Amino acid sequence: MMIAVWFAVFIASTWMLVRAADYFTDYAAKLGKILRLPNFIVGVFIVALGTSLPELVTSVIGVSRGETEVLSGTVLGTVVINILLGLGIAVLLSKKKTKFSWDIVSNDLPFFAGAIFLIAIALLDGKFGMFEGIIFIVGYITYVVYAYFIQKEEGKTAKADIKRQLNKEIKGGLKEAEEKDEKIKQTFKLKGFSPNAKIILFLIVSLGFIILSSNFVIEAVLQLASIFGIGASIIAATAVALGTSLPEIVVVAAAAKRGNFDMAIGDILGANIFDIFVIYGVNGLFVTLTITSELYWIMIPFLIGTFFLLWLVLIDKKITRTEALMFVLVYIFFVGKLLKLF
Repeated sequence: MMIAVWFAVFIASTWMLVRAADYFTDYAAKLGKILRLPNFIVGVFIVALGTSLPELVTSVIGVSRGETEVLSGTVLGTVVINILLGLGIAVLLSKKKTKFSWDIVSNDLPFFAGAIFLIAIALLDGKFGMFEGIIFIVGYITYVVYAYFIQKEEGKTAKADIKRQLNKEIKGGLKEAEEKDEKIKQTFKLKGFSPNAKIILFLIVSLGFIILSSNFVIEAVLQLASIFGIGASIIAATAVALGTSLPEIVVVAAAAKRGNFDMAIGDILGANIFDIFVIYGVNGLFVTLTITSELYWIMIPFLIGTFFLLWLVLIDKKITRTEALMFVLVYIFFVGKLLKLF
């Protein structure tokens, strides 16, 4: 009976978390456009933060409750899911041929490789502290600066097409946000508020729901871990990581269905780099994070293997359905290994 109750709490709170993060992202992007922020800043900071917000907040809540191992399970599990499941499903659902024009192998994969190398070294002793946290935050700032100048340099040629696609996606997201705004206004009939004040109000409310639902997610994870007699970090690496990865998976699938594969892979790599550098970095500044030896020697080899698999597949700037199916099958094997099914 208690299993069913806590499982229902986990499903409901995860759904609320993802929905609240979706609203937060939409209104944050809308506020960014009102403030006339460059599209690059909106994309790199606001959209990346919005799609990674569930992982960030659940990690912070878990750490604040003393469950420092939950963070590693959630973040590393999310990175694996984003690539294997997110990209795999996006390609399988797409009716168009998957091709990329942006040179991902030369421009983005090196930073992703660097993030994986740093996290593998930092967690080798089972601990992640303030010094590592500072290095990781500097690493993310370096990535943002590099991405900005690369975009600026490539903007005169092939990157111009991607920029047009990015603008189209942002406009589409803003239109959707405006539709949600209208629905909410009709529901709650907020009077006496300026449009900008309403956006800020919705941002605060959605953030409140994110924090509230994250608390319930963590509590459900701890209760289920106790009932099943397995580590909370294992549940975090499977169920929590899958639930909090939904924003990335939805965004990637939507972009792929429109034939915008550059944005799809860009969102995945950007979110993964953000998750590793920022979530570990921010939390490491305030508390010493930990990871069990068992989880480390499952997650890190899979993380490295996933990177090399992605690199080999992307060399020819396309992903076939067979390769996408292989990604999904590798993820199933990954979950089975975590849960000790074989």
